[in-house]
Amino acid sequence: MSLPPGWRQVLFDEVVSGWLSAGGVWEGDKSTRTFEVPDSPEERYRQLVENGYLFLRFIPLCDWFRVEFTRPEELLALRLIQEESWEHALAGGERTLGARADLFRVSPPHAARVRSLAGHAQLEALVDRRVVLFGHHPREPVSILDGNHRLLALAHRLVSGGRPMTGFQAFVGLSQGPCRWHGDPEEWVERPGRSPGERRFILKVW
Repeated sequence: MSLPPGWRQVLFDEVVSGWLSAGGVWEGDKSTRTFEVPDSPEERYRQLVENGYLFLRFIPLCDWFRVEFTRPEELLALRLIQEESWEHALAGGERTLGARADLFRVSPPHAARVRSLAGHAQLEALVDRRVVLFGHHPREPVSILDGNHRLLALAHRLVSGGRPMTGFQAFVGLSQGPCRWHGDPEEWVERPGRSPGERRFILKVW
């Protein structure tokens, strides 16, 4: 597979470090806090396993890349996560940041948080190497797994006539496996129960 300019393959540990530095394991407003990242790859992965179970459970095995985004159209083409709270009746299923950047088709709680971030003096620093995306091919659409509010804030500021976009880098996982947050169909596979008569299902991500 030939990669577009600005794509560089990286180890998963670099992705984990970026995710942890953005406060990936914490809930609530992270924009006013700094987060300590463990020193060793083993400790970083342990923290991911202990606190980021959703990150691992719903994402298939990926090849990971650090990708540079330098043009506004690249930012606006990114898609919001396929998740219920981000759906909106007026959006018609459209998830690109360009279609949602005016915030008219974003729920009030999400819109309030995005507006707050759009005024953050260091918004680019909250994004650069700290957001995680997913797709199936480098020349096909990618969805935001972690960083939806921050990237939408960047898009909102751009279309509202704020500061022009400066380049940033994001981590992108590519896989042929399905990912529910990318909008792929969900398939649950039955597995043996842990006790007699129990039925157990797991989400297929391969």
